[in-house]
Amino acid sequence: MDLHIHSNISADGIYSVEEVLTFAERAGIDAISITDHNSALAHVLIDNINKEKYYGGKVISGMEIDVSHNGVTFEILAYDFDAQPVQEWATKKFGTVTHRQTIIRDKLYELMDKYNIKYEKDFPWNSQQEFAHINVYNNFSRFTENAKILGIELIDGSDFYRNSTTNKDFKLYLDMSFLWASVDEVKKVVHDNGGKIFLAHPYGYKASVDVNNLLNLAVEKSFDGIEVYHPKHTQEQIEFLENFCKDNNLLMSGGSDFHGKDGERLINRKTMKFWK
Repeated sequence: MDLHIHSNISADGIYSVEEVLTFAERAGIDAISITDHNSALAHVLIDNINKEKYYGGKVISGMEIDVSHNGVTFEILAYDFDAQPVQEWATKKFGTVTHRQTIIRDKLYELMDKYNIKYEKDFPWNSQQEFAHINVYNNFSRFTENAKILGIELIDGSDFYRNSTTNKDFKLYLDMSFLWASVDEVKKVVHDNGGKIFLAHPYGYKASVDVNNLLNLAVEKSFDGIEVYHPKHTQEQIEFLENFCKDNNLLMSGGSDFHGKDGERLINRKTMKFWK
């Protein structure tokens, strides 16, 4: 099974829902979950098409939800919920991809103005295909004088969001609580609609998040499980998470975090543990 897949409903996904289903069929995967960013639209669509035309396995409803807790930003994977009402909540909470990414870009522009960071206000951007953080980085990194102001090397902005804007010590830090959901809000809407919540890829947040604090929060807030199997997790980290879940009576999930980019593949791992 592969329980972490993105379609082009996510701004950073490439393939349509139908194409993802076809890939899963060709890969011989027994069960999948499409977990687009802050959207369950894929599963609303699947409910209204002839799924078996594309994929004969089990589809579990899913969504990867951005949350903010005490100034710390991370993601929750929601599974096995009633897609329509959860999608209605997500639409009201997050709006369209363009809406929320434009808000983020404007907030970053305000911070750059505050610290006299040089950038081009009319820098080209396709909000449907590029996250605001990446676009902003690509914009200001062209001006070498910004490196001294920000105290970073302007070399690779592929994870600017993880490494910088979610770091409280960085000039362009954004407390995302103005836009992202709270843990309690996500837990309520998912559980009220029959679903489960999992902490997404605990070791995928770089220096901006203390993993131990995150795991303890998952226990404190009564998460249903943790995403144990993920490409960014080492074998040692996987074994630690397996034991942590067993000790705390938590379910385990895993997936490829497929976005359709070069080198990424849907996966079918028999070692994955999930609910029956």
